[in-house]
Amino acid sequence: MRPGVQMRRLLLSMLAGAIALLVVGVSAGQSGRTGTMTRERRTLAHDATEHAQVLDAYFARAASIVLLMAHEPQFLDFYLEPGDRAERVRRGGATLDQINDALGYLETLYPGRIDEACFIDASGAENARTVRGERATVDDLSPDESKNPFFAPTFALDAGQVYQAKPYVSPDTDEWVIANSTPVPVADGSKPAIVHFEVSVESFRREAPPSGIGRTVLVVDADTGDVVINSARPQEIGAPLGDPGDTRFRGLTGHWGHAGHLDIDGHQGAYQRITSTAGNANHWYVVSVANRASGPLTGVGLLPIAMVVVGLILAGYLLLALRRSRAVLVTAAYTDPLTGLHNRRQLVADLENHLARASAEHPALLVLCDLNGFKVYNDTFGHPAGDALLARLGTALKRDLGHNGRAYRIGGDEFCILAASGRNGTDEVISIALRALSEHGDGFSITASYGAILLPAEASSPTEAMRAVDLRMYENKNSGRMPADAQTTNALMRAMRERDPDWARRIALTADLAGQVCRKLGLPPADEARIRQAAQLHDVGKVGIPDDVLHKPGPLAPEEWAFLQQVPSIGERITASAPALAGLAPLIRSARERYDGTGYPDRLAGDDIPLGARIIAGAAALAAMISTRPYAAPRSPAAALAELSRGAGTQFDPQVVAALHEATMPTHSNEVTAHA
Repeated sequence: MRPGVQMRRLLLSMLAGAIALLVVGVSAGQSGRTGTMTRERRTLAHDATEHAQVLDAYFARAASIVLLMAHEPQFLDFYLEPGDRAERVRRGGATLDQINDALGYLETLYPGRIDEACFIDASGAENARTVRGERATVDDLSPDESKNPFFAPTFALDAGQVYQAKPYVSPDTDEWVIANSTPVPVADGSKPAIVHFEVSVESFRREAPPSGIGRTVLVVDADTGDVVINSARPQEIGAPLGDPGDTRFRGLTGHWGHAGHLDIDGHQGAYQRITSTAGNANHWYVVSVANRASGPLTGVGLLPIAMVVVGLILAGYLLLALRRSRAVLVTAAYTDPLTGLHNRRQLVADLENHLARASAEHPALLVLCDLNGFKVYNDTFGHPAGDALLARLGTALKRDLGHNGRAYRIGGDEFCILAASGRNGTDEVISIALRALSEHGDGFSITASYGAILLPAEASSPTEAMRAVDLRMYENKNSGRMPADAQTTNALMRAMRERDPDWARRIALTADLAGQVCRKLGLPPADEARIRQAAQLHDVGKVGIPDDVLHKPGPLAPEEWAFLQQVPSIGERITASAPALAGLAPLIRSARERYDGTGYPDRLAGDDIPLGARIIAGAAALAAMISTRPYAAPRSPAAALAELSRGAGTQFDPQVVAALHEATMPTHSNEVTAHA
């Protein structure tokens, strides 16, 4: 072959190789750009979701706190003292001191965030006020707060409801604040006053990730598109709210869903809707926006000359890399990037699985831990040191739990543990968690507060479980251990399971039905928790009844029936002897009274029977009828509800029967076995 032809073929071969290399290079560059954009979108979505969860948690916790504080007896006691309102304020005394102490205590719950807390009369005058922990003098109290934006909407609420106002400028501190307020509950339905506290908008901004990380987190009003909070712009006193010059979102928010991605003038962004709740006037989106615009060369690097050598294997490498990146994306969606623990999304999925298979005999344990002292550590040593501390604690928690449970970081300094709770496993898992989440050194001490609940006895859905464990954690914040009532209840429930697992399962069903009735009747969460706990223990007096009486398949003899009628009194004595459960004793004693007054042991009738006992009576009867018992076959839910209706007004409270009709019946109820 002629040399020219050979050279031509060689050149064609080299050209083909160059073209192939160009194609591979462009593909590699596009892959790099796609990977960079995907990682950035994932990071932006994580920022938006995490800060939305922080705000969701704030609004929920603030509502709970102001409701709890409004139920403190001293606010109502103030109106029972002699004299008119002005005389009582001028006179002062122990009640006002207690009120001011309660208002000042909020500063310890929200350090550096509370601007002021007030106790305001229906006339508009302040009865008491603390500003950043300082008690206002009598002469400094405002004579008329009725023009403030929270005043009229709060007095329009019913007891047990909370109003959370849009941001406004506080007349006392000149800062932009958000108000949380609720009426002081009175039995006759009157509303003499409200309790109210303000949290600064600037404290919300400080919760957002710093803009120096390449992203800016914004809070955008869903109704107007105005930027309420900009993480890069401190909310200065006297300045307009947020960033009024940023008009990019006006007209856009009405077309957004609950969460998603967006492009703002060439900048990638992600948004997450804050959960809308009754009484919250703030309809917000959290938006995370990349500071740098995305261009056609974003993420594309210079390809090395060595690609000529590795070009033939590059395609295979890219396929393998794409497979790996997909696995990384799936893992990242359910993993906290800082600690490597599972995240809130994974926790919700795991809670659904545990609730589907957990039972009263084999419950699941959910523990929520909140670090004490972390904010001080973070402020003292800086965010990098704080992040490093969280990573160390997360590693220790995962390592120490081992096979005892699964660890999660659900945001900020909050960790969760989900475990299968054996007879002796509850205290062990909690002890492991508290040890792992503690660290001490020169100038700092980190410990953990916790709340713990058992599933499914105390919650029937992931949302309810997170709400219940958060409330339990708040109640235990300063105790550092499981509350005495929970420990005693667990011990008694364990004894009941030891004696008769089927009986214990029916008790769990009774507690679940009682909780549903409480919600249907609109009872406060604290009352619901107390009634559910009493429902769990309402038959504890059966531990003093012989087995041959409890499990007798036929009718009871008169002397045996008299023996069984001692159950309420025995249960009352057992619970009254435990200081942590003494408040449940009246409900347990009255759980077998009848609405028409023919029950036992006290023959109470109608409203003389405590409402909680009436709820337990209806729930226990329904649970018994749809369960297998030694002396009767189970009825269908429809037949059992019909029987309840026939007893409405005689054996049962009609409003309780109506609420049970509305409640959803558990599908596993026919498994329960015991005497009613």
